[in-house]
Amino acid sequence: MQDIIDEIVRNYFENTLYEIESVPFGLTNITKIMILNDEKYVIRNYNRHTKNVESIKFEAQVISCLSKQNLSFVVPIFLYTNVREQFVRLSDGTLGAIVSFVEGAVPEIINIQQATEFGSIVGEVSSALSQCTIDCNYRGVPFTEFYSLHPLANYSAVATFMKAPPFEISQAALNFYEEMISFVEQKKLEWMDLPKQLVHHDLLIYNLLSKENKIHGVLDFDFTSHDISFMEFTISLNHVIQLTNGSWDMTEAFIKGYSKFRKCTYQEINQLELLTRIYHIAVLHIYIGQHYSGKNIEQNFNYILSQFQLRNEWLNKHCSLIKKLIENYLI
Repeated sequence: MQDIIDEIVRNYFENTLYEIESVPFGLTNITKIMILNDEKYVIRNYNRHTKNVESIKFEAQVISCLSKQNLSFVVPIFLYTNVREQFVRLSDGTLGAIVSFVEGAVPEIINIQQATEFGSIVGEVSSALSQCTIDCNYRGVPFTEFYSLHPLANYSAVATFMKAPPFEISQAALNFYEEMISFVEQKKLEWMDLPKQLVHHDLLIYNLLSKENKIHGVLDFDFTSHDISFMEFTISLNHVIQLTNGSWDMTEAFIKGYSKFRKCTYQEINQLELLTRIYHIAVLHIYIGQHYSGKNIEQNFNYILSQFQLRNEWLNKHCSLIKKLIENYLI
């Protein structure tokens, strides 16, 4: 790994005397903090299965578009190599890049103000992404294409995994997954008509940075793609429900914050359960792909599958109430 980091650094800086620090994130790619000339940067060696030249160029364009808007947050900017590229092709066939370092700590959502601010940031990011026009054919892989999110997790690979899991998964959980995937596939015509735009797909608190008690940075655009607009709201709403154990006050605060920047339609609200199911299936399939690439996914996979069941039960129980709450603020 050290040789790879050295190779990346040489393509950006003449001075190759640097220090490396670990980061608490980076499951998909190998990510480190690099300190060089008393400046901090983030250095990445991209996963060969999930990142290619087209997807890096796409991500760089998305971030460049956001950085040019007058937003309340900053994003990590791709640095240019010695030959004015925004990434480097490495000798082992993978890709690498160095991006700017954003100061801050992971925010909390333990009070109304924090839940409102989180909702506001999600709405602002969604609104800003809707203004971005990307000049390339690649547009990312939407979560609705859940058999294409990882090259090692196509239909056949997922079916093989679920038929004979490599670690213990309860039969009840397997049956639940089969029921959900069948439901989602039957509803394809319903989601195809929903409004679409660029979607971050991973606006969780772990991809945000807070500075002086205010959200300051938005990170990790790895899963950004052209997808259903309301997917962004759905993913982050589920996150708030999870973190606050279904607190109505916190959920309402999140929705109220989001409403400062975005509204929605009745058609979108009526697909909340469907989009929630698509989201969880997509994450499970990404983990299956990571399993086939050699990573230990047991804990993460079972956690997401458990959360999937909990969120589905919660929505079934509170469906009319949550839709009414969303309607009050977003219509």
